[in-house]
Amino acid sequence: MKWMPFILLSITTSSHANSGIKTGFFIDSPVTGLYYETSSNLSGVTSKGAFDYRSGDVVRFFLGKDNSGYLISTLSAQEVVTPTLASTTPSKSINLTRLLLSLDSTPNNRDEITLASRALSDTDFQQQLKQIDLSTLDQSAQQLDLDLVSIKDAVHHLNQSQSYIEKNFTSNEVIYRPLNKQLVSVYIQKQDWRGRRCYYDLKYKDHPKYSPPLGRIEYSIGTEYLTQYPSIGDYFKGCQLIKEKALSHDQIPIQKALGWGGLIACSVSGCTRSDLNGFSVENRQDEDSWKYRSVAMNFDPETQLYMSKTQGLGKNEHIQYLNKGESFGFVYEKTKGSTIAFEGVWQQTQYEGEKITQSCLLIENKRILTTQSKKEICSTNKTSYTNDVTEWYGDMWWVQNPEPYAELEQMNLLVRWHEKGKKPQYTSWEYLPAGATWDKGLLYRYQQEKHRYPNGSEEMNTFRISEFRKITGRT
Repeated sequence: MKWMPFILLSITTSSHANSGIKTGFFIDSPVTGLYYETSSNLSGVTSKGAFDYRSGDVVRFFLGKDNSGYLISTLSAQEVVTPTLASTTPSKSINLTRLLLSLDSTPNNRDEITLASRALSDTDFQQQLKQIDLSTLDQSAQQLDLDLVSIKDAVHHLNQSQSYIEKNFTSNEVIYRPLNKQLVSVYIQKQDWRGRRCYYDLKYKDHPKYSPPLGRIEYSIGTEYLTQYPSIGDYFKGCQLIKEKALSHDQIPIQKALGWGGLIACSVSGCTRSDLNGFSVENRQDEDSWKYRSVAMNFDPETQLYMSKTQGLGKNEHIQYLNKGESFGFVYEKTKGSTIAFEGVWQQTQYEGEKITQSCLLIENKRILTTQSKKEICSTNKTSYTNDVTEWYGDMWWVQNPEPYAELEQMNLLVRWHEKGKKPQYTSWEYLPAGATWDKGLLYRYQQEKHRYPNGSEEMNTFRISEFRKITGRT
């Protein structure tokens, strides 16, 4: 793939040198035609990927001419934004690339993605976009009347985009130093190798022998040793954590640990943006099995959160099983924690079929309340919230936490929940933290039905999508 000269980017970068405004780039190759707006009231349309922002901004990107278009992500603004940074769900990141490529008005030239403005300005098309779940994009292909790019082609494109980023955005500036900090690594098993979805059954959440599809490792990195602390570990068999492989206290020579990659590899020297962000395809022997999967890693300097995502890429000459596993992991400093304050007023936008509705919720004291009126602007006066609808949100189980904070992993699980008199229901939660206190992101609730195929793989069919934006409240 031939890429445009970096000089074009250099000219744009220097244009705001004295204004306090910085230039970032949305790269999937450089994307032209995304509408964006930031929390400091900057807005516009990306040109060759470029967008304006200020330090500390949260930025939203839309497919469309303005903020009435399809929102693809809300995240902390930074120099380089990619599809892998835009979501906590592996399949959603790759499917975003598929969607952007499928909307490219110059498909024979992948040096740049130029979005087809005519399609994105169409009211009916925008209505259809807002009904899709990017995690299960193939289900929406017919509805959107799009010739979707394949997963294989999208992964290849992301690989090429990574080469472009490495060539044009490499810097020796250290953006994070993990040395001598106690770190927590959380691992969420999203789907096993058969394609079976991994879920947390809320019916058993208080059972002492039951655990969600979550792993956890605690460690600190010194100049001579990586110290591993007792934890439940991250060894899984399918969707089940193998508790017998819990980790005990141990010290590993740092020279051995540096070869593990990721955050650990750059711990002694300090980590640059290039060290902590990337996309690659693994196709290699690993101990007693062959790995053929995509691997993405990202670091947000504002949230100080390191994320990694893997997705099995199916069969090849070395793998004869389905190879559909998906996982999401993140690392944070133990002293900072990984909680999001959920008490306060939230605006909910719900998409179901062609119907879009908005409502306002007050989450407080383990209850969820709503107002009588259906105004677009949510009142911050708590006395306006008189209807108790807590039972409608049995899947929002973290509202019942002892303290008014949810762990990040709680907001990124598929849960199976039970409402009296109804069959078991499924909800996929997704939350990508944004802002220094992690509470400026959008929370997504995908209400779904599960379908199992004869080969054992499963598919989640989304029938309702809710988007929650926090208006005011505890931080």
